[in-house]
Amino acid sequence: MATTERDRLRQMLLDRSMRFGEFVLSSGATSNYYIDVRKTSLHPEGLKLIARLFWEQLEREQVTAVGGLTLGADPLVAGLMWWSHEAGKPLEGFLVRKVSKDHGMRGQVEGNLAGHKRVAILDDVITSGESALIAAEAAESYKAEVVRVLAVVDRDQGASQIFQQRGYPYTSLFSIGDLLPAQK
Repeated sequence: MATTERDRLRQMLLDRSMRFGEFVLSSGATSNYYIDVRKTSLHPEGLKLIARLFWEQLEREQVTAVGGLTLGADPLVAGLMWWSHEAGKPLEGFLVRKVSKDHGMRGQVEGNLAGHKRVAILDDVITSGESALIAAEAAESYKAEVVRVLAVVDRDQGASQIFQQRGYPYTSLFSIGDLLPAQK
């Protein structure tokens, strides 16, 4: 049986990104596992696989820009911009800060969001959904419509229901159940 790109990405996430122990998450909750997708997304093959699988999810959505909350979304946005350009349908990118800068133009959004009407929000790991919601609200402040929230891994802790309530279509490449050892 041939190994698919999804299978290869899953194995990279397991080998490079999964850790077990006692961890405090950005949401403040504790967990006996931690997944740092950046260990995979900052690897050349890992980013290529993520970008290709994200592109498969988005190529029919007619988005013109992709973005997300910095730092987790940074490589994802860059990878998908590159992949879309190679596919002949280039997307522009934007990054959102949690809080606006206190210098320069004092902006919360960096990059190319102005004028884009259909955007996708990218995230590496979804727990509460807060990071994606901050990015989505920033995009909406530019009068953009968020047509998809897309994550590499969903920790299955309720974010999908929050996105549904807000009217954001949501897809993840993997749920945490795809990565955790089978529970007996």
